Amino acid sequence: MTSLDEIINDSRDALEVKRAVCVKMALSGMPTVQITEMLNVTPQYVSKWRVRYEQQGAGSLVAGYRGSESYLTGEHRAEILSWIKTQETISVQAVRDYVEEQYGVVYQSKQSYYDLLQAAGLSYHKSEKRNPKRDEAQVLERRGRD
Repeated sequence: MTSLDEIINDSRDALEVKRAVCVKMALSGMPTVQITEMLNVTPQYVSKWRVRYEQQGAGSLVAGYRGSESYLTGEHRAEILSWIKTQETISVQAVRDYVEEQYGVVYQSKQSYYDLLQAAGLSYHKSEKRNPKRDEAQVLERRGRD
């Protein structure tokens, strides 16, 4: 994206659009006070992005962070999901062990394994044999009324 209009029209990142709109308003001669009220930003924000645009161009308004590269390829992830679906019962530990054995990947957080289970249409929540919120006295009282 090489122009303010391209950023405003094509960007999916709200921060990039806000920066571009801010700069465009400032360049059109709109007072900083009015820009800060309309966009709910500080005067320093307006100044910072206008100066950066003037020095480095529209590309400087685009966010630089794009996330990290995935540890698993799309193909490996699909294989894991199909394996999970073939299992009658499965645990997070079983998924962790399978991913480590087959692909040499160990995630720091269990959330990655939860995401795999969810993508396969399963829940990682542990079921309980009885409702922990069940109050026996209340149940008996209700049964007595019926």
